[in-house]
Amino acid sequence: MKAKLAIGSAVLAAIVIAFVFVMGKRTQNESHHSHELAAQETAPAIEVETVQAKFLSVPERQNFTGTVASSLTADVSAKVMGKVIAIYAREGDRVQAGQVLVQLDNSDLLAQVRQAEAAVAATRAALSQAIIALDIQRTQSQTRIEQARAELNQALEQLSIVKEGARRQEKAQADEGVRQAQAAYERAKEAVKMAEVELQQAREGVKQAEAAFEAAKQQLDLMREGYRKQQIAQAEAAFKQAEANLKVAQATYERFKPLAEEGVITKQRFDEIVLQLESAKAQYESAKAQLSMMREGFRSQEVRQAEENVRQAEAALRIARERVRMAESAYNERLSALKQAEAALKAAEQQRDLVYEGARKQEIRQAEERVKQAREGLKMALAAAKEVDIKAEQVRMLQAQLRQAMASLAAAQVQLSYATITAPFSGVVVKRHVDPGDMASPGMPLLTIVDPSSFRLEVTVPESAMKFIRIGDVVSITVDALGQTVNGRIYEIVPSADPVSRTFIVKISLPQVKGLMAGMFGRAEFKTGEIKGIFVPESAVWREGSLEGVFVIEGEKAVKRVVTTGKKLNDLVEILSGLNEGELVVKKVDDRLRDGMKVRIAQH
Repeated sequence: MKAKLAIGSAVLAAIVIAFVFVMGKRTQNESHHSHELAAQETAPAIEVETVQAKFLSVPERQNFTGTVASSLTADVSAKVMGKVIAIYAREGDRVQAGQVLVQLDNSDLLAQVRQAEAAVAATRAALSQAIIALDIQRTQSQTRIEQARAELNQALEQLSIVKEGARRQEKAQADEGVRQAQAAYERAKEAVKMAEVELQQAREGVKQAEAAFEAAKQQLDLMREGYRKQQIAQAEAAFKQAEANLKVAQATYERFKPLAEEGVITKQRFDEIVLQLESAKAQYESAKAQLSMMREGFRSQEVRQAEENVRQAEAALRIARERVRMAESAYNERLSALKQAEAALKAAEQQRDLVYEGARKQEIRQAEERVKQAREGLKMALAAAKEVDIKAEQVRMLQAQLRQAMASLAAAQVQLSYATITAPFSGVVVKRHVDPGDMASPGMPLLTIVDPSSFRLEVTVPESAMKFIRIGDVVSITVDALGQTVNGRIYEIVPSADPVSRTFIVKISLPQVKGLMAGMFGRAEFKTGEIKGIFVPESAVWREGSLEGVFVIEGEKAVKRVVTTGKKLNDLVEILSGLNEGELVVKKVDDRLRDGMKVRIAQH
């Protein structure tokens, strides 16, 4: 009980002491405040600038971050598989559009081009021969039809003469018919002789082509196995033989050229002579090259060339054999034409004799039989003319094959060009992905190039702000690494949001700025709406701890008033509460200002 009384007495004593202390402090503060009021009443008025609190609609702006990127970036990659032989650009090098950057191994592609060229040459030669054969067949068919029609007309005239008897005019016509038949017979004999010569030359061409083919094979074997003295001697002999053949072909060409110009021989015959001269020249050059290679040695490229020569020689052999077949066909046709001319001559002579001697029953039957045979011959000639269509179809087929071969050659050339990789545009190499010796595959990046003349800022913007952003808007861009602020223009908005962050990518074009590089950090300031409310300059707001307020002009005094601030926009501060529209506030807080101090408004 005594302990409790002691504790109560101590608490009561403490309360009394605290009350006395508080009352003394309050009295001291009131006295200090009274002294301050008295000092303010007697202190001179401070001159201040004022501003009126206004209700404004101020644009709201927000900053969003982004990354600087080049407007034009490309990963230069290979289109074909190949070993990287050389790289002509390093990281940081400037390159021009079309400049060679990477070279791949193109030996296989080059061989394919050579093979395609050989196929085109062989097909073109076969097509030329087929066109010549078509012209010959067309001419022969037309001649045969005309001869058959002439034979039928002569047979009909002869039958008429036999039946009606001869007149003076008919005798003259019969004599003229014999002369014409005799002339046709002589021409047919000359054509047969020429066909024999052409056949002999064609067979000789086959022998030459076979020799060239064997020589090409031997040359290839020699290049693969190496040369011996005996083989070099054989090459020298082949060269001399080719030189002699060239001289013979040149002499033949010079001998027949005037005849062709005068029209004594056909254009087809002269073309064959020209072809023989070109073939002799080719054989001469081939023998010369072979002899030189045997004497000087050879490289792997020469071996591939020798293999190509074998293929070309084989194609030339096929062409020469086709010429022999055509020459034999032409010879047989001309021989048949000779027989027909001989028969026509005999028939003309018989017709002349009938005209002079008169007709007998047996002669009339013979004339009728001749008419029948002539009609059958005309039918056969017309039927044989269909061979022209067959040869024309062969020409069309070879033309298609030539187009296909040329397309294959073009494709091989394009594939060859893929081995040389060039810059798609002018720019700077920022990344090298391969080294010489690496194997490149289609689509594999080799180098990365960017265009340093044009950059953009890719900014991530939340979907809540997208309704305020339009293509063409000008925005302020700050690049911290450069310490510069520039204006950019929105030129693209990616029309798809990130489903996780709900943000869009906005692309802003940037002006040329020295030192700007891809990957730098940047901030863009966007207008994202408007704020409506009461605003005062930020300089008018005073802050004491967590309190904010302004000095309001009431009469001749500046009175402190606590306010609630909102958003800051540039140099303005939004006042949410504590201030009414139209009230005057001190524009800039002065450290000398005190609550209730007299002020004098500056006049402007």
